Amino acid sequence: MKLFRSDLEQRISNQFFEIAAESLDLGDLQLAESHLKCVITVDTLSHGYRVHGTIEAMAHETCDRCLVRFKGNFQSLLNVILTDDQSLLNEKNVDVIQFTDTEEFIDLSSVIHDLVLLEEPLKRLCKKSCKGLCPACGKNLNETTCTCTVSEYRSRWDALKNLNN
Repeated sequence: MKLFRSDLEQRISNQFFEIAAESLDLGDLQLAESHLKCVITVDTLSHGYRVHGTIEAMAHETCDRCLVRFKGNFQSLLNVILTDDQSLLNEKNVDVIQFTDTEEFIDLSSVIHDLVLLEEPLKRLCKKSCKGLCPACGKNLNETTCTCTVSEYRSRWDALKNLNN
């Protein structure tokens, strides 16, 4: 996503952008739509510009407990400073991007790419109360109950119970 200097100087306020998902190279992340939605505001600072807003998308996910496919909505916050102020750049601040007076535009695609991938959850759940699969018969416990008893289920760790100290 490119932002031109002329746009930045006009102080964009809550402007809606659509970003093609294929242009971001998101790897294994499967989006439900071909575009990400982005709303951006630009503030002028004494040393550059502050670009902030939200990035939203729907992704196809598989629940880690019950293996059901579902659509998950995620939202990420964008907040970067564009500047050529060396004191800000030397701090190795991740949220500060060099933007010199000679540049006509800034490409935020790599920043958006990273923000989207950082929003991927470590544990994907179709719902917080997901019961998962029965470890004995494999039935989805969200949809049905099974007749398995705990004694029928043999854990791979059961052999360790028989070890003598």
